[in-house]
Amino acid sequence: MSEDKLSRAEVAVLSFLLGSPAAQRQVGIAEATGVTQARVSQILAAADAFGWTERGPDGWQVRRPRELFERLVAARPPKVDVVESWYSLDTMQRQIELALEQASDQQVSLQVCGDWAADRVAPWRIPDIVYLHADGHLDLQAAGFVPVETSPADATIVVNVGKLAPGLRLDPAIATAMGGPPAQAWPLAPITEIARHLLTGNGPDTAEAVAELEQRFLAARSELERVA
Repeated sequence: MSEDKLSRAEVAVLSFLLGSPAAQRQVGIAEATGVTQARVSQILAAADAFGWTERGPDGWQVRRPRELFERLVAARPPKVDVVESWYSLDTMQRQIELALEQASDQQVSLQVCGDWAADRVAPWRIPDIVYLHADGHLDLQAAGFVPVETSPADATIVVNVGKLAPGLRLDPAIATAMGGPPAQAWPLAPITEIARHLLTGNGPDTAEAVAELEQRFLAARSELERVA
């Protein structure tokens, strides 16, 4: 493991651990991230040497969550196989609901990311384009959307299609602690993915929006960690 450049497997393991207030066993980390248990063991040992993680009596936990948060936000994003862009005249919240309904009908896993996810847990600025992560093609034309053949900037919803590990998401308990019960309405991407999307966008007040997201996440995580 390089302290400055993390592999996707390393990002997955450390993101899962950061997003888990309770200590985690290696077998559970492997199941949640899709990384082999042997590789998980290597990653945790290296992270421990950097001072990011530590092993306690109940399993592995994060030692310096703020530092790890910032490292993960700066790391490479998950692999994207296809980017699909769609347009609709419905309200943005209705578009998200329609996408979630279509994903359920197709049995496709879907997560809300970017500004709309941040707005649920750490509102700071008015969100615009909806960014979704899906583990398969989402036929939004069946839900009344029109495919966008030009730039994704012309879309109202952009879907990044690629593998989604089953345990990589914003934990609902943390989401609720950050934004109250409405934060549970949608499945949200991991917190560092949401932050990375904010940083790659062109919206105003990006640094402030990410700082608010980070602060709320770390406060909620710390609170839940104490009672875990």
